[in-house]
Amino acid sequence: MDLTKFRDNADLRYAAKHFRESGIAFHGDVFTHHYRRGELIHFCNQGPNTFTTEGMARILNIVFRAQATESKIYVGIFKNNVTPAVGDTAAAKLGAAGTYGECQDADYDSPATNKPEYTIVSTSTASCTNAAAAASFTMAGSITVYGAFLSTIAAKTGTTGTLFCAKAFTTPRQVIDNDVLAVTYSITATTS
Repeated sequence: MDLTKFRDNADLRYAAKHFRESGIAFHGDVFTHHYRRGELIHFCNQGPNTFTTEGMARILNIVFRAQATESKIYVGIFKNNVTPAVGDTAAAKLGAAGTYGECQDADYDSPATNKPEYTIVSTSTASCTNAAAAASFTMAGSITVYGAFLSTIAAKTGTTGTLFCAKAFTTPRQVIDNDVLAVTYSITATTS
C-alpha cells in the first residue's frame, strides 16, 4: 500500500501532530458480494471495521518516521464467531491456531497458496478502496465466514506481520463449495 499520499498531505500531517484539536482518524468499511454459480445472491455493507493499535502504530511509523512499508497488504477471512478488538495482534489472532479461525487451504480453493492482495488504485483523496479488484475467495466446502481483515502476511498460516484492521460481519455468510465471496475494503483518513 502506497502511503505517500498521506505522508505528503499537509492537512493530515497537521492533524496527526495536533491530534487533540484535529481528531485524525482512520475509518474502514467492509462490503461483501456473495456469488453462487456466477449469480450474485447477497450484497452487504458490513459496516465499519476495527483498526488495531498494532495497525495504527504501523501506519504512523510509515508516514511520520518514514519507515519502509510492506510491498503488499493482504485480505483474509475468518470462520470463528469473534469480535475484533483494538488490542488484537497478528501473533494472537491469525494463522491456523489463531483465535479468529483464519480460513485455511481446506476452506477455500482459490487463491490456492496465499491470501489475495489488497490492491488499490492511486487516489488524490483521503480514501482508498480495492473495489476495482475485490479480494475473491472461491470456497472449497460448507462453512460460515464470520469476518475479514487486512494484514501484511501473505501466508494463511502466518502470524509474524501486522494486523491492520478486522471486521466481524454484521451478516455472517453461509458458503458452500464453489461459492465466491468477494471482499471490498474502503479506508478513509479523516480529520473529523
